[in-house]
Amino acid sequence: MKKKYKNLKFSLVCIMFLSVSFASDGEGMSLFEKLIGVLVSGALIFSLIKGYLTVNKIWKRRKNEEVANSISIVAAMLGFAVGFPFLLNSLLITEDYFSAAKSVVALVLATVFTLIGTGYFVDKNRGVGLLTLIGKALKLEGKESGELITDMLRPKGANKIIEILKKLAAIDDDIAQEEIDLINQFSEKWGIDLPELKPGKPEEVTNLVELKALVQAYLDEGPDTDVAEGLVDLINLMAEADDEVTEEEAMAVSEFTGMISHYVSSEKGGEIQMYEVNIVPQNDEQMDAVRELLPELNMVQDRGGKVFKVGRYFSEDYAEAVCKKYIDLGLYSGTTKVSAEPE
Repeated sequence: MKKKYKNLKFSLVCIMFLSVSFASDGEGMSLFEKLIGVLVSGALIFSLIKGYLTVNKIWKRRKNEEVANSISIVAAMLGFAVGFPFLLNSLLITEDYFSAAKSVVALVLATVFTLIGTGYFVDKNRGVGLLTLIGKALKLEGKESGELITDMLRPKGANKIIEILKKLAAIDDDIAQEEIDLINQFSEKWGIDLPELKPGKPEEVTNLVELKALVQAYLDEGPDTDVAEGLVDLINLMAEADDEVTEEEAMAVSEFTGMISHYVSSEKGGEIQMYEVNIVPQNDEQMDAVRELLPELNMVQDRGGKVFKVGRYFSEDYAEAVCKKYIDLGLYSGTTKVSAEPE
């Protein structure tokens, strides 16, 4: 390997030396003109090196079908449409042989990438005609040609956003036509199949805990902070679509807004206020009841007493609702406001 790189260095030095020599052959040329000649020669050398390194990287993987499919056959073939006119112009009109050499390098690259992009070197394509391979590659590219634009217009996690809106619409046990229209509007905009929703009582009532898990799964995909912040507006718009915000919707909106704010703060750096729910057993009987109800929790010493820390939540309303659930079971519980550092 070392010998290979030594030979490459030696060749480059020789080429640079010859370039300088050729550039200095012109009699009557000014120093500035000679300098320009050296720079042009150097540009040609670097074009050759760039071409070699580009081809060398992909040549080892030329038999890999995924690599072949990742190359745009149209872009590769456009290299011929660009290279040939410049080559003819450099040879026949301007007699600029350095530019002609660069055009030759571009045409060689176009040839290599066209052959690899058609799958010519893939083992399973042996015996298949080049024109047939080109046709297949063009057909595949035609199917995929709009994916980049679609992805640019469609936010990351768009399918999960639609699922979140669907479940949010059903959280109050009633789906309004305005909510369906809003979901369909964004589904069409993002190229997603329209969900089958009917106004009235939903087939399945949304569980707030499941919906929260879905929002967290969306955030775990790492959406752009701008898109995540936009989801807050979308959730609020969804809750107000039917001109009536129920208690369940208000609680969900409050919690999800806090979740997204925490995510944005984590990405940008900062802290956010959360609400910690604690169960404070008043006697041994309540301690045993908590251990049976929540076996995964450990009792800790906090603020001069023994408590079970149930969890942290992003909205006070949601935390109070959790507290109420345990209070209804006869367990004393309360919320504490805490600062959460970015994860």
